[in-house]
Amino acid sequence: MNIKKSIVLRARLAFLAVFLFSLAVIIKLVKVQVVDGDKWRKLAQEKVMQYKVVKATRGNIYSDNGSLLATSLPFYKLAIDPAQIDNVVFAKGIDSLSLLLSIYFKDRSAQDYKRKIKDARASGKRYLSLNSTMVNYQAKKVMLTWPILREGRMKGGVIFEKVEKRFRPFSYLAMRTIGFVNEENRGVGLEKSFNTFLAGRD
Repeated sequence: MNIKKSIVLRARLAFLAVFLFSLAVIIKLVKVQVVDGDKWRKLAQEKVMQYKVVKATRGNIYSDNGSLLATSLPFYKLAIDPAQIDNVVFAKGIDSLSLLLSIYFKDRSAQDYKRKIKDARASGKRYLSLNSTMVNYQAKKVMLTWPILREGRMKGGVIFEKVEKRFRPFSYLAMRTIGFVNEENRGVGLEKSFNTFLAGRD
């Protein structure tokens, strides 16, 4: 009889242990999916690997004595992902960032910039161009010290779109010989004649 009771007791304890373990797993799953759901979804979105075609830098043109006749210089368009910005970072930096944007670009007031960013954030936009003006590399470095933007892509949502512009050190001298190639792949001069080599491969 004692042996039978002992077996039943052990079975009940084992059942109770399995039940408690299962309950703990269910509670954990509910917490992860419901309570911490937004946090983990955002983290997963950040970790998703994305592939992007990188446009080749157009080659340089030199004269027969080695002088540089044409080259490509990097410029950038400033944009942000408003929904990506950390809440604390946004609250602390939006006023200062809006003021700096207004001072630098001189196209709208700090209040207008603030409203533009807040409206885009409230509507869940993932891309917002802050200004169509292209800035050079030095300006980009300065902007990356500004509030919100200095937090980078993950916490600050900053996006710098690289745009290359053709630069000719001798300006209009020999312009016709050097030539150009437009977005439709039409052009004249050396730029057009050697376009296949100069364009490179993306």
